[in-house]
Amino acid sequence: MLLSSTPVPSESPIQLGVSGSSGIPELIGLVFILILILVAAYYTTKIVGRFSIGQLKDSNFKVIDTYRINPNKFLQIVKVANKYVVISVSKDTVNFITELEESEVFVKNSTIKENMSFKQILEKVRNKTQ
Repeated sequence: MLLSSTPVPSESPIQLGVSGSSGIPELIGLVFILILILVAAYYTTKIVGRFSIGQLKDSNFKVIDTYRINPNKFLQIVKVANKYVVISVSKDTVNFITELEESEVFVKNSTIKENMSFKQILEKVRNKTQ
């Protein structure tokens, strides 16, 4: 058995590619880019939200109530124009079940107060729990 006579390199400290002085400006630049992306995402979401609400406000379709049967199966009462229909909604299909008369449907009065501040909503919730 022959032993190879290759020299063993001496141990040297590991050199990092980034020195301490250039790392701080890069970190500040990355934080600035992250903040810029978050601000852009915030305003994009607001614009898309306003557009979606505008479409739903003038729609002939309105979901009145939803009842979960299984994690992927629901019964829904939907107002289509002036008729109320019951449909079953599953992962891949939507089936018509029956049509209801307006007198058979209990519509919850869900008025959304747009001008309420977070403090007012919190006080309202606190008063209900007490």
